[in-house]
Amino acid sequence: MSASFIICSMFYSAMLLVVYFYKKKLNTLENKVYSLLAGTNFIGLIIEMFCYLVTLNKESFPLLTSILNKLYLIYSLTWLMLFMYYTFIISFKKKINLRFNSKEIYKKISGIFLKIYFIVAFALLLLPLYYDNSNINSVYSYGPSSFLCTAMSAICIICSLIFMMIGYKNVEKKKIVPLIGYTIVFPIVIYLEYTHKELLLTTSVETFITFLIFFTIENPDLKTIDELSDAKARAEEASRAKTKFLYNISHEIRTPLTNIIGFTETLNDKKLDKDIQKDVENISSSATNLLKVVDGILDISKLDVKKVELVKKRYNLISMLDELTDFSKEVMRKGHIEFRTCFDTTLPEALYGDYVILRQILLNLLANSIDRTKIGYIEFNVTSVIKDNACRLIISLEDTGGIVKKEKLKTLFDNKNSDGVEEDLINGSNTSLSDTKRLVELMNGTIVAQNVYGRGLKITVAIDQGIIKNKVNNEKEALETDISNKRVLIVDDNRLNIKVAERLLEKYNVDVKSVLSGGECLELIKLGEHFDLILMDDMMPNMSGVETYKKLKEDDSFNTPTVMLTANAIDGMKEKYLLQDGFDEYISKPISKKELDRILKKIFD
Repeated sequence: MSASFIICSMFYSAMLLVVYFYKKKLNTLENKVYSLLAGTNFIGLIIEMFCYLVTLNKESFPLLTSILNKLYLIYSLTWLMLFMYYTFIISFKKKINLRFNSKEIYKKISGIFLKIYFIVAFALLLLPLYYDNSNINSVYSYGPSSFLCTAMSAICIICSLIFMMIGYKNVEKKKIVPLIGYTIVFPIVIYLEYTHKELLLTTSVETFITFLIFFTIENPDLKTIDELSDAKARAEEASRAKTKFLYNISHEIRTPLTNIIGFTETLNDKKLDKDIQKDVENISSSATNLLKVVDGILDISKLDVKKVELVKKRYNLISMLDELTDFSKEVMRKGHIEFRTCFDTTLPEALYGDYVILRQILLNLLANSIDRTKIGYIEFNVTSVIKDNACRLIISLEDTGGIVKKEKLKTLFDNKNSDGVEEDLINGSNTSLSDTKRLVELMNGTIVAQNVYGRGLKITVAIDQGIIKNKVNNEKEALETDISNKRVLIVDDNRLNIKVAERLLEKYNVDVKSVLSGGECLELIKLGEHFDLILMDDMMPNMSGVETYKKLKEDDSFNTPTVMLTANAIDGMKEKYLLQDGFDEYISKPISKKELDRILKKIFD
């Protein structure tokens, strides 16, 4: 009977060791202690099997019997001490890792456990151990050594219970199961072995507890984790490559758009036939809308790589709402949807916040309503609650696109929409409502969705923004300073861009010179040509605008105001060019006549 328990336990213990040590493991103290615990248990089963075999010839090997029994007592002490230390680790590791230098703490505690272990182990070897041969089926050991081992067993179990009770809140519930199991089973085993001395159950029970612990330790498949890490790295690299591609494509699209908008703006200043003037305005409007789509691609690229950061600045709320309204009407022009708007007349004109993210939130919500509504209406409402210098914008989009089922309404802002697919937004961004919610929460706002009985869906967003009390001055300021005697150098690798800039500078009667590269710019300055202003493109072959400007500043005598004139209009680039690279001003392409006028006024006044 006893031999059967031992053999079965050895088989399970061996299988456990193979499974456990076959896979790579996390290099944690918990895993290290468990490795010792599992290995010690297997060794203990081997010792117990030899003890059992020797008892069959109890008269023939008295010295071997004594040695094996002492070794078994050492095994029992070792396993119980490791079990107690393991319990200590899982009970207090969170507190120790948070509050202290965990490596030093564990080193000191391990030292205390080892000292106690060696003292008791030495005592077990020295103290006498007696044997009772009265039972023909077994040899029963007793004496001071056996008593000390039993007392240490009880102490280890009690200490383990105390550790668990103190650190109960920090221990995963599944990790308590082995300790509870051992606490319940151990007294029963002691009783059975006392009443039936031929039974050998203690080590088998310890094998069972070791087996239980295996299913509670944090032991993920590191091979799978490595594969997932590699896959994640490849995905992130692909995402970076895609983002870089989108940035480059956006820049390349923005460059010809700059020329279209620039030339149409110069045509607007001339007296043209009414029909031609109307066509020019339509071209300008279409190009401007296309430019906004390109800007949207850049913003979504930033969303895709999780690099969204709030960039707060002054903006005109009314202009943004008008722009989004015109854009939405243009998208729905061929459909059978009525687009209604209701903007509170008390809305502040000038606000302070992240214009780009707020615009993207509104664009996403409008796109969602347009996408799901085939007939009926879409109602776009914006109201405000003003207190001191804060304005709470309350934005709602109501549509007649049908009722959303109650269970799907709860998951509307999850990774999938109510139909289980990603939203396909009108700007081609493929951003879902989950991203919209993330942006709203980034701005410390709230977003809720509800069904409108008999109609469709209503999504409401509340976002706080700062108020700028002085109204935004939309009137064009005239440049009063005479700059007709000034010389301006345009540095750009695109001849059409140069031509647009020259056309815009015509009305100022300045002397304009242009070059097609940074190298040519450096040569002109070295030859002693003087300029009052340099308009510098950045993304040029061989030498960028930033590199050119750095080389210009290497000459201590260089003090010409230099303006970065670029299609690189990603949010945050202005700050980089001004603060990091040291340019005097920044203009994004297409060049705004008002912005150009402001900069010339600032530099030459």
